[in-house]
Amino acid sequence: MEIIKTDVLIIGGGGAGIRAALAAREKGAEVLLVSKTPPGKSTCTYLSAGAFSLAAGGVSEEAHFKNTFQAGKGINDLELVKILVEEAPKRVRELEGFGLKGVWRKGRFHCLGKAPSWGAPLTEALANAARGRGIAEKPWVVIFDLLRDEEQVVGALGYEFRKGIPIAFLAKATVLANGGGGALYPRNDNPVRTTGDGYALAFEAGCRLRDMEFVQFLPIGLAEEGSPAFLIAPSLADAGKVVNSSGEDVLQKYQIVDRPVAVRCRDTFSQAIIKEEEKGEKVFLDLRHLGDEDWPQDNTALSQKSMFRDRFSCADRPLRIYPMVHFFIGGVSADPDGKTEVQGLWAAGEVVGGLHGANRMGGNALSEIIVFGSRAGAAAAEWALRQTPLGEADSLIQSRWARFQKKWKSNGKGLSPKALRKRLGEILWNRGGVLREEKGLQTGLEELSKIKSEDLPWAASETPKETLEKIEVDNGLRVAEMILRSALVRRESRGAHYRKDFPVADDRNWKGNIFLKKSEAKMTLTFQPLPGKSS
Repeated sequence: MEIIKTDVLIIGGGGAGIRAALAAREKGAEVLLVSKTPPGKSTCTYLSAGAFSLAAGGVSEEAHFKNTFQAGKGINDLELVKILVEEAPKRVRELEGFGLKGVWRKGRFHCLGKAPSWGAPLTEALANAARGRGIAEKPWVVIFDLLRDEEQVVGALGYEFRKGIPIAFLAKATVLANGGGGALYPRNDNPVRTTGDGYALAFEAGCRLRDMEFVQFLPIGLAEEGSPAFLIAPSLADAGKVVNSSGEDVLQKYQIVDRPVAVRCRDTFSQAIIKEEEKGEKVFLDLRHLGDEDWPQDNTALSQKSMFRDRFSCADRPLRIYPMVHFFIGGVSADPDGKTEVQGLWAAGEVVGGLHGANRMGGNALSEIIVFGSRAGAAAAEWALRQTPLGEADSLIQSRWARFQKKWKSNGKGLSPKALRKRLGEILWNRGGVLREEKGLQTGLEELSKIKSEDLPWAASETPKETLEKIEVDNGLRVAEMILRSALVRRESRGAHYRKDFPVADDRNWKGNIFLKKSEAKMTLTFQPLPGKSS
């Protein structure tokens, strides 16, 4: 087995990972970036809207802080929010120094990208900067285990799925930056390989995770029969009319008044749509009244104009909409420099929880990855450069690899990993979707347990692709359990988490955060109230 040594190992090739790699390199560390795809390609950053929320264009730091805190329903980590609003403008200007072109607007910075990959200029600028600074890359690798000795994480084990071989990485410091798990849900806007690997890796390594019940759905996903699902430009929700089959104004009916509605009210808007669907009412976005002069002038809306008019005849009929999973709000518990509770391990980006509270405000994800990616990479490098030279870890590597070989071995008589992933997605959507309740959550946990104990061991893994898919299902099962267990514990509705059996927020008992951790091979959960609140 090939063993590669480095000072700082970055796991993940999106915006957070590359920014962390650059920061680590700037400190003088040797850096290796490992990812499922070439850095900067096919990541959530690449497919993002390319918009940063920040204090600029007349929007103060105080306003950005307030909007972020209000969106998070009061349970954000305030120190993380403070750092975000203070450092985001500076970090965006650094991106311009890397060659990123964009436009500064009120409270925003927009990349000058093109549909559908508005974030491509951002990831390309970062990736080019990384290559120009001698940062090593190892794409087409899925990390399936963090190597941990008695004291700390000392690297990771990966699987080169294009070659079908294992590979080991030894590092003085490791940074998790491999994003969220939106692609575990069947209806989502994430790249297909976004399967929550980082959450599972952190959990198995002994990290605490937090706020995993909060999964963000975007309300205005196209749901036209015969057409692929994709997100409609947020500004069209304000310019158009959101109505149900009976012609009622849905936003008015549910008193959703903040604007821009698809940015500020993602949670309540999505919940309103599903509530209408459960009543037998379909929900539509009516754009029939919009002339050329009324059509929103932002890049995303303009790029969809001819398509909606020509292909979907939006001038003649309303378009059906239905929520899509967009972002995992919770994640690994880490300090402002990305340091986890496990020695030698840092984390940055969507894989980290705490910043967004119960609901993420639009535009804060890109600001988050550059602010905290930079901090995590720098902190990891500073720590790594103080450590003694790396030793050998052959016995640890071989024992861990043998364990996983045994786990993946299959006689091929069971369902395919692809079929299991489909079942996993159905469980998440039906039990841990926009609207939840106790019975469904408990049933979902039973269904997950059955897949884990009865189906996964027999799933085929005869080809490198099947092995990759089996790794992703294995990770996904852990992540799904985190979501359902956390949602079951929180007996209230707050932000992106809605309980039909507890439909209102309960500040007296539930204004705080749910943490989970692996303890004696089990998942244990604890609720931590905010100061001054009862448990």
